[in-house]
Amino acid sequence: MHQPMKIPEPVSSPAMQRILGVLEKKSNMSVSDISAEAFVGVSTLACGGYIAALKKRKLIYVSGWRKVNGRFSTPLYSLGGVDDVIRPRIDDSNRDAPGMQGIVATLERYGQLTYREIARFSGLSLNTVKNSGFLDALLVQGRIHIGDWRRSSHGPMSPVYACGPGAAAPKPQSLTSAQKDSRHRSRLKIAAQGTGLSAQIASLSSSIKSAAID
Repeated sequence: MHQPMKIPEPVSSPAMQRILGVLEKKSNMSVSDISAEAFVGVSTLACGGYIAALKKRKLIYVSGWRKVNGRFSTPLYSLGGVDDVIRPRIDDSNRDAPGMQGIVATLERYGQLTYREIARFSGLSLNTVKNSGFLDALLVQGRIHIGDWRRSSHGPMSPVYACGPGAAAPKPQSLTSAQKDSRHRSRLKIAAQGTGLSAQIASLSSSIKSAAID
């Protein structure tokens, strides 16, 4: 049979008893959680010294941290006299932000995209998508993966991101100098052909107009 906790005399007020009673039933509770269930004001708990008094007597300890606005800022309390859980540091494995959620939602909706396309469809700035570290964090967490690679018109390869976990597509080898020269010549040839075609169309149009006048 569960025995109720024996409360030391200095903390035997009705409010203290309600606090300990709540924590006997539930663990990992924030000050606001305790306040709502123990009917003790938040300011009384935090600023009035109730939490500090209970911690000093080793009746409660910080058993975890709640993430708020992307940061572990809210301590959670449980019964016990063990050492407090240290506040976790934010890194790629636990980072979160509305922008990251926006990227995932965009990939879910539009499919595989480069970072430039993600910026275009998500409404995030190109600088945010490219330099915020959001993509790296999402990759570490397995919320997205590199599904493919796409070569830009200037040669460098850009990752194409896909939603969800998955094996990263291997990055193709960089173009050799000879391949880059060949691509450049091909672009010049296509451009020249396009210019020539435009000239032919313009000449044909002019001829049609002249025939119509005659």
